[in-house]
Amino acid sequence: MTLGLPGHLVQSALSRALARATHWFGLICLFGALASVGLLSLTRSGLSITVLVILGMAGMLVVLARHRTVLFSLAYLLIGTLCVYVYTEAVLSVPAVLPASIVFLVALPKMALVMVGGAGSGLVMGVVWSTVGLVLAEAAALTAMVNAGAIGGRDFFTISAYVFLTTVLLLAALGRRRGALAQPALLRAARDDAASKLRDALDNRSIALINDTTVTQLVALAHAAPGALTPRLDAGLRGALHILRDTDWLTDADPHDPGEHGSSALFRAVDRCRAAGLTVDITGESDALDRLTASVDRELALAAEHCLGNVLLHAGVTTAEVSVESDDETVSVMVTDAGSGFTLKDSGLGRLGLRQSVRRRIDRVGGSVTIWTRPGAGTTVRLTVPLANSAAPAAPAPARGRR
Repeated sequence: MTLGLPGHLVQSALSRALARATHWFGLICLFGALASVGLLSLTRSGLSITVLVILGMAGMLVVLARHRTVLFSLAYLLIGTLCVYVYTEAVLSVPAVLPASIVFLVALPKMALVMVGGAGSGLVMGVVWSTVGLVLAEAAALTAMVNAGAIGGRDFFTISAYVFLTTVLLLAALGRRRGALAQPALLRAARDDAASKLRDALDNRSIALINDTTVTQLVALAHAAPGALTPRLDAGLRGALHILRDTDWLTDADPHDPGEHGSSALFRAVDRCRAAGLTVDITGESDALDRLTASVDRELALAAEHCLGNVLLHAGVTTAEVSVESDDETVSVMVTDAGSGFTLKDSGLGRLGLRQSVRRRIDRVGGSVTIWTRPGAGTTVRLTVPLANSAAPAAPAPARGRR
């Protein structure tokens, strides 16, 4: 019986719900008692004290429902006991009025007094308060009956109200206990799930970085002519070693040279590919890159850099075009070459770089990747990422010089 709430909110929510229910039930009982006194006043005068005592008990119940403290619970018990005695004595003094309903009429304030357990504090302690209320109510009614010389019938109404309330309180306490026992297991499961997601993200980032550095350089070495390393290949190996050894690549920081402050990471990626021997033309809305968050801009640049690296390694050409497009919600970067191309269906499963360095990088930032290619017709890779705030208009960006 946790109501779908977190464990630390269950007890307070149940207590408030029970307090509200018992509060209204008690007030209805006292309203019925007040109506009964009004009916009795038609045959007997001098019942104003009984009316005042009932109103006092009702007011104390309202106070108790708003401020559930031990002091107010004791005050409600004292006033309620007095009310039960005075009211029972008044009802029994006119036995000819509604004789078939005399037991029910006498039970009205007694049931309201039993409700002290629901309107009190706590669940288990509520059973104690209800038991005390039942004992005091029965004692007061019995005393009034003895003084009036009357023999009361069996009061199933008060007993039923007591049994129902205490059962609800005990079941709620049992459910809260079970919920408290299950809470550590739920927390462990949530912690393990979060740790699993972190490990998966770390694995993906590690695989992408290894593919961008070690695998790329090994492929370049495999394609190089025998002999001394070329300056381009030497620079690439040194750069890969620097990233793996001298940078904290597990953080969100760009492991490459940060370059000019405020410029997009895509331009720095293009510069590194140009230094490796690739001729790259940048066209389109390059200012739209300023609307990306730093993390999205970084992942987009690394994915585009891998696509440009594939042009050098696999396409058989040394020229490529990077085109930037945007709309109200996304920014797209298209990397196009006129190289040898490949068969996407046959090569998709074996291309680790496309999966890890391109697709998963873009997937992590909520983007998408589309590839158009066929043998002999070149390759176009479209990288689409969401803007930082698609609902907000883009701020005017400073003019860039042509890269």
